[in-house]
Amino acid sequence: MQRFIYDLRFTLRRRWESRGWAWAVAPILILCLPGLVQASCTCPLTLVSGAGDRDSISVTFRNVGKLPIRRIEFNCVLARGQAHKADADCREDNAMFFSATPYTVKYAYPRGVAKTVLVSVKSVTLAGGYVWKPSRHETCRVLRIVPAHQKADH
Repeated sequence: MQRFIYDLRFTLRRRWESRGWAWAVAPILILCLPGLVQASCTCPLTLVSGAGDRDSISVTFRNVGKLPIRRIEFNCVLARGQAHKADADCREDNAMFFSATPYTVKYAYPRGVAKTVLVSVKSVTLAGGYVWKPSRHETCRVLRIVPAHQKADH
C-alpha cells in the first residue's frame, strides 16, 4: 500500500510539472466523483399537493430521480399534536413509482380524527436498494393538509 501511494504521488508530481495542474487533478476527480455524487443525493421525490376529505387524506407526489421508487414511508401527524404510536400508517410497500409521473395515494387520518395533518417524507427506497432518509441538510417539502369541512367553516 505504501508503495502504491508513493507511486501515485510521484506520478501526480511529474504530471503537475509537465502538463499543468489539470492533468494532475483529473485522475483524482475520476476516482472520487462517483462517490460524491451518490453521497449528495437530494430528496428523490416532490410532494406536489395534498387534500383532505371526510375520512381520508390524499397525497400527490412525483418521483424526480432516475431510478424507480420501490417503497415510500411518510410521517403523517396531526398538526397540533405530538407524534403518537396510533398515528396513521402512511407507507407504500412493494410499489413501483417511475420517474416524472405524478401519483396519488390515500391514507386514513391519524388517530381516525379529521383534523389538519402534516405530511413529510420519512424514507424512500429506490429500485437499486438504496434507502434515502432526510437529514438536517437534505429535506423534502412538508404538506399541510386541511380537511374540506374545516376549509368551509373558515
